[in-house]
Amino acid sequence: MGSTATGGKPVGRCAVPRRPTAKSLTPAQRRAVLASDPATGELAGSPATGAALRDRGLAVAYGAAGRYYLTEAGRAVREGLYEESRRGPVPAASGPPAAPAGQDGAGGSGAFAAATGDGPPREEGSGRRAAVARAWAGVLEIRRVTDGSAGTGPGVPAPWERTRMVWAVSLALEAAGVPPSAVDAGGRRVGAGYRVLESGEPGTVRVEWRGPTASTGRERAERELRACAERLTGCGWEALLYWGARRTPFLLVTPGGL
Repeated sequence: MGSTATGGKPVGRCAVPRRPTAKSLTPAQRRAVLASDPATGELAGSPATGAALRDRGLAVAYGAAGRYYLTEAGRAVREGLYEESRRGPVPAASGPPAAPAGQDGAGGSGAFAAATGDGPPREEGSGRRAAVARAWAGVLEIRRVTDGSAGTGPGVPAPWERTRMVWAVSLALEAAGVPPSAVDAGGRRVGAGYRVLESGEPGTVRVEWRGPTASTGRERAERELRACAERLTGCGWEALLYWGARRTPFLLVTPGGL
């Protein structure tokens, strides 16, 4: 029997709000979620669609421009849509995912392509700077939504970043104004800058300063890496300087706040 109030009337159970699911979305909302940036979660739909997803707890607004980003619940719904598409044809209402403007990754995947230092020379200009700024804003929003650590500052890397550390550290460096190294089609270094790669140790990545042989040396590399370490610390990471073979300096970077 249910409990009763003092006046003898039955007291009903508190209603538990249902979490939104992929099936509960409108066609426009499905398209916006599917077309969101795979890395940052930035929505590509109209402001009205973003606001509707925000009201359902699937997105949040961030920045003066009022851009919308998927919350953890929104990402879960997106995974449901991805799974739905893997089981069979994508419903006609969803349409193919569209790449957010200025954030195309390699092969036109729609994901923001962080410059790790092992790719071709990056495109210079306001378009690239704007894409980096949007991606970094998305990372800060993920941190804020995850644990509130980025409310008044950069906070610390979210669990999501820790599963893709090469990408996350590369983005943090480029967002801080550090140039990446680059290679040409033949694999030759054609630009001096940072290079981020796996370290072989769990939860740690390695940062080197690489460039054409004539343009960089151990002293300059050490100086540049110390500057990288300072910038990474300001972005929520911890970076320690080490020396390898032939006294070649490098950083080992781990998430801050551990």
